[in-house]
Amino acid sequence: MLKFLRRPYPFNSDPIHNAKIIFFISVIFGLFLFFFQPFNIDALPVKSKLSISLLVSIITFAILSFNLLVLPSYLTGIFRNDKWNIFKEIIWNTWLLSLLAIGYFFYFKFTNVASFDGIEFAKIILIGIIPITILVFLNQNRLLKLNLSDAVELNKKILSKINSENKIVVFESEYKNDTISLIVTSIIAIKSAGNYIEIYWKEKTKTNKNLVRMKMQEAEDLLFNYNFFFRCHRTFLINTNFIDNAEGNSLGLKLNMVNIDFQIPVSRPYVAKLKEII
Repeated sequence: MLKFLRRPYPFNSDPIHNAKIIFFISVIFGLFLFFFQPFNIDALPVKSKLSISLLVSIITFAILSFNLLVLPSYLTGIFRNDKWNIFKEIIWNTWLLSLLAIGYFFYFKFTNVASFDGIEFAKIILIGIIPITILVFLNQNRLLKLNLSDAVELNKKILSKINSENKIVVFESEYKNDTISLIVTSIIAIKSAGNYIEIYWKEKTKTNKNLVRMKMQEAEDLLFNYNFFFRCHRTFLINTNFIDNAEGNSLGLKLNMVNIDFQIPVSRPYVAKLKEII
């Protein structure tokens, strides 16, 4: 069980996605309170119910915004995607649920608009943690199977790929001294570095790296006619001939390249296209 809880799990740090989730949950909580009327608010006038529901939505929005938008942007060392796992995800969701319950408890306690005691507080935690745990487990298995399947399919295509291109391309830097000419098939990968690109290429038995003042889009345009180059991530352009193998887990898909000692990520929207190219 402990081994399972340590399995990797993606931490969603996308602020736009989280903002949508926060808004959706806040609205749903408010609507649920208004229509299902828990905490003995059914006897209150409609206007009071609307006010309570609105304030519950605001409390929900404030708590989730702080925890899902503010905290991850400052505590980056804690909310690291590569260090996140199932156990942390369950604890994190339980923490959010507890904060919401505490917020509702103090709101109802100090306003006396409805009944919300320690028993109601406990009910929210106990009832909420069960579906949270189940959903985390199910989602982890779904992501694991999906990415493992992608990795297996890519590995099969990688083994059968052959390419005979052997032309020279010139990466013309804005600083003429940095301009470099390379055999196109020797280029392993290109990494974006702001207004620069880092070019990795194979020369005999070693791998060289060179920094060129050129935008990534310009490099991509330069290699457009070579179908073995692929933009797999916003910061990486790779030569698919140098893919050694693919690894997949619930965090996503990553590529191990020949002659490069670090893994290159593949953004989820690009996985299908990468399969086609290979």
